[in-house]
Amino acid sequence: MESTSTADDRSDRRGSLARMFDPEELRRRNLVSLGMDVLILATTGLLAILFTMGTWPAVIGAVPMIALLYFGWASSKAFFVAQALAIGASLFGTVTGVLPY
Repeated sequence: MESTSTADDRSDRRGSLARMFDPEELRRRNLVSLGMDVLILATTGLLAILFTMGTWPAVIGAVPMIALLYFGWASSKAFFVAQALAIGASLFGTVTGVLPY
């Protein structure tokens, strides 16, 4: 038999997951804020490319990358996931030679 606290915990987790990836959040945003999100994602991807260029470029790019990732985490978890995907895509594109640097 399952306790009610476990069932409540599961419903809370599902509710928080639904709020994290809520499509209504995208509809509430205006065009300017979506444009800023795209610019932040592009900047995150470009800073990730610095990590493939050596030690000093990685050190230089680490501080703004940490700041942008912290902003994404504090903004919404979905935006943080989008930043992680932008980092992964830019690193993959750089290593495979699709994105020149």
